[in-house]
Parts: sequence; C-alpha cells; structure tokens
Amino acid sequence: MNKTYVSTIAFVGNPNVGKSTLLNVLVGTKIAPTTRKPQTTRRIIKGIKTIDNYQYIYFDTPGNLKNTAGLAKFMHKQIYHALADVDQVAFIIDISKKNSDFLPFFKKINDICNQNNQSLVLVLNKIDLLKDKKELLTIISDYHNDTQIDTIVPISAASGDGIEKLNEIFNKSAKERDFLFNEEYFTDATEKEISAELIREKIMLELSDELPYAINVVIDHFDEAKRDNEDKPLILIEAIIYVERDSQKAIVIGKNGATLKSIGIRARKELEHFLGCQIMLKTFVKVEPNWSTSVKSLKKFGY
Repeated sequence: MNKTYVSTIAFVGNPNVGKSTLLNVLVGTKIAPTTRKPQTTRRIIKGIKTIDNYQYIYFDTPGNLKNTAGLAKFMHKQIYHALADVDQVAFIIDISKKNSDFLPFFKKINDICNQNNQSLVLVLNKIDLLKDKKELLTIISDYHNDTQIDTIVPISAASGDGIEKLNEIFNKSAKERDFLFNEEYFTDATEKEISAELIREKIMLELSDELPYAINVVIDHFDEAKRDNEDKPLILIEAIIYVERDSQKAIVIGKNGATLKSIGIRARKELEHFLGCQIMLKTFVKVEPNWSTSVKSLKKFGY
C-alpha cells in the first residue's frame, strides 16, 4: 500500500490580505466568502484538497483585530484555535500595501510556531498588482530583513502564480499518516453553513461599509425534497438576516424591497453554482438588538 501524507496549514494575517481567496483557489471551489471589507471571515473554515498521496487541510482564519470584545473576541480566539490544530502556518501579507503594521502580530505568531515546533512560511500575496515585477526581489529582501524568516513565497491567489511553489513548501512539513477525510471532500462545513456565508457575502457586497458587520445570516429552512428530481432538481432555502436595529433593517430591505431583492438575486446565482441545482431562495430580515455584543445572542448564533 502506498504511503499517504497529510499537511495541515493555518492561514493567518491581517484583514483583507487574501486568505479566503487563497483557500478557494487551493481547494478548487468557492467555500469561503470574499470581499474587500474587514471581518468577512468570522470563524475557521476548513478546506480540503487531496492530490495523489497527499491530503492538504487548510484552516482559513479571521483577520487579526485590535478589538477583542463580543463577536470580535470570538473571531480573535478562532486564530489561536486554528494554530493549536495544525503542523504549519502560512502568514499572509498583501504586498500591494507595504507597511510594518503586520510585525507585532507576525512576531507573536512566530513565537508560537517556535514554541510548538511548527514550520512557518511567509506568503507575499497579490504580486499581480506590482507595476514593475523587477521590484519583487527587493520586496522579498525587505520582508526577510523585517521578519528574519527564510521561507518566503511570493504568490497571486487571484492569478494562481506561485501556488505550485507554495504547495511544495507545504509538502516538506507533511506528516506520514492516513488521510483524515474522504478523498472527495473539499470541506468539513455543511452546505447550510456555506450557504449562509455566501448569502452574507452578497449582503456585504451590496450594502455600505458600516452595516455589514452588524449582520448575521441563519439558514432557517433547507428543503432538499426535490433535489433528486430528474426534470427539475430544486432546493428551497429560507434565510433569516439578523440586524441590530430597526434602522438597519430598513437599509437591508431598501425602498420597496429593492435592496433585499437585489441581494436575493446575487445570492441565488452563487448558491445555484455552489449546489449545482435550481434554488428557490426566500429571505427575511429580523432585528436582534445588539447581537454582536450580547453573550446570549452570540451563543444563539453559534459564536
């Protein structure tokens, strides 16, 4: 019997560096919401990819936040839960925004990796945005000087550049063991969980910068009774969009329901692509006062 190897990797970094985009690319299908807004990822999302005798298990984590109260506190803890479950860590940086804001967080992650004997790779994402590719060697040198880390891989999650090299790095720290998941699996999340996240993504893309962080989506009904219908496979999904105030509810619904309708259209298209059949999506908006800071409400929503 051929030997099998498992590589478990946590993606960490500041918000909006491309962690979820990288996860989706590596897995080969969209399982994590992606927007340009912070706090898009709220909990660990596991992606699974099996190639020949290697199985990769990627842990996408929320971006590092300074605020550690309520929902933000839960999100912050998710980063360290992921670190406790993996053999290696990929610290991801958006090189189109060169700055040193990442250094305190990086040093903390580096210390944890040293304590746990975990390998650490610095991933420089978004190289496709460089106007002059000749700058890349200088940029790599600068980050090496800042971090003193030797394993640095430049990539573009958007174009796929550098992905093969990144997997080679992941292979070096893979451990010989039985596969942890069926070879056909691409995530351990349920279709309901992913559907809720994809709907929330469309809300974030549709609405203003301030409102999306006060929004949560719960799938109240997921009816697959007609999914195997040969003539017209169909899934009926009913989703509740929770906000914190009546004024936010009015924004989500929009004038004459126009905003909610637009969200529904965008979400349905995404869900049909993900689930591979026709979707009948119904959305409802409810107010759960101050849910993002209420311990009771956070537990209700599984945070």
